[in-house]
Amino acid sequence: MNTGRLLYRCPGAAARFGVDTGRSAEISNKAMRPKRRAITALVLAALVFPGCAQNYGRFAIDRQVAQDFRAGVVRPEYQYYYSGRDTMPYAIIAIHRTWRVPSHYWTPFAPEPGQLMRMSGNIYDEVQKSPYGASIKTPTGETIGLWFSTVFNRSVRVDPEQRTVEILFTNPENDDRPAW
Repeated sequence: MNTGRLLYRCPGAAARFGVDTGRSAEISNKAMRPKRRAITALVLAALVFPGCAQNYGRFAIDRQVAQDFRAGVVRPEYQYYYSGRDTMPYAIIAIHRTWRVPSHYWTPFAPEPGQLMRMSGNIYDEVQKSPYGASIKTPTGETIGLWFSTVFNRSVRVDPEQRTVEILFTNPENDDRPAW
């Protein structure tokens, strides 16, 4: 029986018996390849994604925002916009007056409390979802606006230098076309 050949097929046994088959280094290199790839991918992601994500804000769900919209509370420090029909908007936003919304998909309006209450009570919902409120935040966490809608597939791009806010979301009446 050729024990060298048997040990060659079982590198763990070869190492226990002190036989160098030359394969242990090859096997350990193969075992390390997925780990090296994963580490390389993580390092690249850490370098690339912060550059992509630096201008994206976020939505922080806030029950008080929803209650204020439903109650028709108009905050004078905000400019209000709606997207969709004024009788059944997809979403209503309020952006701090020091920021701009350069989009023709958002219609500015100066609501009276009763109008805001009616619009908030008639938000478009295809599947009887309850509208929710959220604070719109910059990448640094500063609150720059408010959101009220049933739409969950949305994003916010913020340009601090130009002081612009771009809110994108999927059109709820036609899921394959964005409402921006």
